[in-house]
Amino acid sequence: MMIQMEENDMEVDWSALDKEDEGENWPILFQQGFQVWGYLTDNWDGMNGVYFGKQMAGIQDIMNILGIVEQREVLKIVKIIDDKYSKVVNKKNKDAHRKK
Repeated sequence: MMIQMEENDMEVDWSALDKEDEGENWPILFQQGFQVWGYLTDNWDGMNGVYFGKQMAGIQDIMNILGIVEQREVLKIVKIIDDKYSKVVNKKNKDAHRKK
């Protein structure tokens, strides 16, 4: 349900999933999504310091090695994680350049 909310540009409070157990009670698809996302390499613009997000090449190989069955759903979660993370990193970089 939260994925559908995110896809429809609705505000989603991901912290509501788990506040105390550091992800232990998260649904398996979210755990798999974070695991796959962690294996992907970062893609940066070296000249401007812009973070483009994770390099998605090889993501299916990673999911096959990990034995992930619902790859399409995990891919959606990985894309949501990557989008959120990219926005945060680029905002921090932009703010840091303004302060200089």
